[in-house]
Amino acid sequence: MSTTAVTVTKVRSVLDHHAFCDLPYAFYRGDPHWVPPLKYAERRRWSVRHNPTLAHRWVERFLARRGREVVARVAATVDESFAARWEPRSGFFGFLECIDDHAVADAILRHAELALQARGVTHVFGPVNLTMHDEVGLLVEGFGSRPMLLSPYNPPWYETLLSGAGYEQRMDYHSFSWDLDRPMSPAVQRILHRIDQGSVQLRHSDPRHFVEEGRTLLDAYNASFADVWGYVPLRWDEYLHRARDFRRFYRPELAVFAEVDGRVAGFALALPDINEVLATARGRLLPFGWLRLARAVPHIRSARFILLGVLPQFAGRGIAALLAYQVATAARASGIESAELSLVQSSNERVRHIISAFGGRPAKTYRLLHKCL
Repeated sequence: MSTTAVTVTKVRSVLDHHAFCDLPYAFYRGDPHWVPPLKYAERRRWSVRHNPTLAHRWVERFLARRGREVVARVAATVDESFAARWEPRSGFFGFLECIDDHAVADAILRHAELALQARGVTHVFGPVNLTMHDEVGLLVEGFGSRPMLLSPYNPPWYETLLSGAGYEQRMDYHSFSWDLDRPMSPAVQRILHRIDQGSVQLRHSDPRHFVEEGRTLLDAYNASFADVWGYVPLRWDEYLHRARDFRRFYRPELAVFAEVDGRVAGFALALPDINEVLATARGRLLPFGWLRLARAVPHIRSARFILLGVLPQFAGRGIAALLAYQVATAARASGIESAELSLVQSSNERVRHIISAFGGRPAKTYRLLHKCL
C-alpha cells in the first residue's frame, strides 16, 4: 500500500473532466467482462446542453489522486424531487470508481458527504448515477459475466470499501436471465387462456410516430410506477434525451402497448443489448462508426427487458402476463435468443412471481446502500 498522501479535488477544469470520464477505461483495462461505453457519450453526459437531467439537479464531482495518479472518482447529487417524494434531506453518491484501498475510498467519499451536508443533506443513498432512472445499485452477486445495457458494473471489493466507509444495505434489486425457449409454467398458460383477449388489444410501437408514441409511453410509465419506492416522474425533456439515444437500435416489435377500450392499460419495452456490439468497439466510435454499429444491431441475439408496467386501474386482469408473452413471441421471431429482466426490487413479489412463471432465473443482485451523516 502506498504511503503517498491522498488529495481530493473538485472537477473544475477540462483536464479534470477528461480525467473523470477516462478513469474507468484505465481501471478496467484487461477486464474481460466490462463493456467500455462510447467515450464521446460519457463526456456529453456531463454537458447541460446534451443532458437535460443536469438542469434539474445539483451535482458536484471529485477526483482523488496520489501524486499525479488519479486513483478514485465520485459524484455527489441532490435530486430535490426524490427528496420531496421519498426521503427528506437526502442525496446521492454515484459514478464511484476506486482502487482497492480503504484510505482512498474514505477520503473521496468524505469529500462528497461534506459537499452534500453543505446542501442540507443528512442521508446519502448510492450508488446512483444522477437519478433513479439511471444506473442504480452496487453489483454484489453475479460476477463473472458482462453487464447488460445500462446496468451497473463494479469489482467485488467495492462492497467492502463502502461498508468500511459506514454504508449499509437499504434495498436489493435483482436481474433475471430468461431463456426464451424455456416453457411457461401451467399457471401462465391458464392466465393467457382465461384472459379475455377480445377486450385487450395489443399493438407494437409505430416508429413513424416516434415522438407521439414516446409521449404515450412516458405517460403510462409515470402512471404505472408512481407508487414504486424511489420512483420520481420522468420529465419529457429527460425522456426524449434517452429515447433519442435508443432510437438507433430499438426494435418497434419489442415495444408493446396494451389497450382497453382505446385507452392504454399497460406497456412493455425490451431493448436489444447493444453491449454485445460495444464490447468490440473499445469505447471509440471511430473507426467503428455509426454505420457499422447500425449494421451490427440486427445480429444482436440478446436483449434487456427493461420495462413492464400496468396502470393501477387495470391491475389484476392478467395484462402483465399478456404483455410479457407478446414481447417473448416478438423477440423470438426477431432472432433474440436470451434476455435479462431487470431491475426488480426484492420486495416486488408480484413481478418476481411473473418472471419465475415465465422461466426466469435469478442472475445478479444490485444493492442500494445508505448512510446517515
